[in-house]
Amino acid sequence: MKLNWNKTLLSIVVLLVLLGSVVGAQPRKTTLNVSYNPMPLNVPSIVAKEKNLLEDELASLGVKVNYRQFLAGYQMTEAMAAGELDLSPVMGGTSTLTSAAGGRNLRIVAAYGRSPGGFALVTKADSPAGGVKDLLGKRIALPVGTEVHYLLAKLLEQEGKSLADVEVVNMLVPDGVSALMGGHVDAAMVVEPVLTRLSSAGQIKVIRDGVGVFSGMTLITASDALVSQHPELIEAFLRAHNRAIAYIEANPEETLALVAEATGLPENIVQRIMPKYTFDPTLDEGALSSLMDTADFLYAHEIIRRPVDVEALLWR
Repeated sequence: MKLNWNKTLLSIVVLLVLLGSVVGAQPRKTTLNVSYNPMPLNVPSIVAKEKNLLEDELASLGVKVNYRQFLAGYQMTEAMAAGELDLSPVMGGTSTLTSAAGGRNLRIVAAYGRSPGGFALVTKADSPAGGVKDLLGKRIALPVGTEVHYLLAKLLEQEGKSLADVEVVNMLVPDGVSALMGGHVDAAMVVEPVLTRLSSAGQIKVIRDGVGVFSGMTLITASDALVSQHPELIEAFLRAHNRAIAYIEANPEETLALVAEATGLPENIVQRIMPKYTFDPTLDEGALSSLMDTADFLYAHEIIRRPVDVEALLWR
C-alpha cells in the first residue's frame, strides 16, 4: 500500500498540536481553599460565609469552597507555600511583607480592612502614666515584627523618640496582657477584641491608639499559582467580597447579630468594636505608601533580611 506522505505528515502535525494544547492547559480546579478567621472582627468574611456568597459566585465555574481556619499569618503563608491554601482574605501587612521577604510566593490582591483604632498602647487602669512620654525607659510587652510593634515605633517617633528609648518585651498579645496585669511589665500593645473587653471592664487605660498614626490595614492575598493559573477565581472572590460589604452597609442590625454569633462576643461589645473598622478593597496611594513604610521598618529593625518591593507584590 502506497502511503500519502503529505496527508500523513499533516496528521502528525495536527496530533502534536493537540497534544501540546492538552499538556499546556491548566488543570481544572474544583476546590478553592480559603482562610476563614472571624476574629478580631473580619465582618465581610463572616457575612460572605454565612450568606454563601462565595459559593454562589463560584457555582457557575463548577468550583466548591473549602474554608480553613488559622491562628497566625505565618501559618497561612506556609499553607500557601505547600499548595494547601489558595487565598487568604485577611492577612496583616507585616505578615505579608515578612513572608514575601522570606521567599514565600504570594501576591497582594486588594486591601481588606483598616482599623487604626483597633490597636493601642495600654497600661493598667491605676497606672500614673498619662502619655507616651511617661513610658520612656519602661517595659512594654508586644509581639515583635507585627502591626503593634510598628505602631509603637510610630508613637515614639511622634515624641521624637525611638524604640531604643523603651524596653521591648517580646510576647504574644495574650501573654503581654497577663504580664501587664501581673505587674511584670509597665505597658502592653493590645488589639481587638481584647482592647474593648478590658477597657469596658475598667481594667486598662488606653494611652494611645493608632488613629491618625497608622492605617491598621489588613490585606487580601493569594498564592502565585492562583494568580497565574486561575485569575477568574480571584475575580469571583472579589465579587462575593464586594457583595458582603454591600450587605453590611444595608443590614447593620442583621450584621451585628451575625458577627456576635460567629465570634461568640456579646452584642454590646461587637457594637463598640464595629465602628473602628472600615472595609474597602481599594489599594490607593496612601495604602501603598503605608505598606512601603512598614516594609522599611521591618528591614531597618532586621526583622526581614532583604528589602521588599511592594509594588512587585501587587496582583495588578
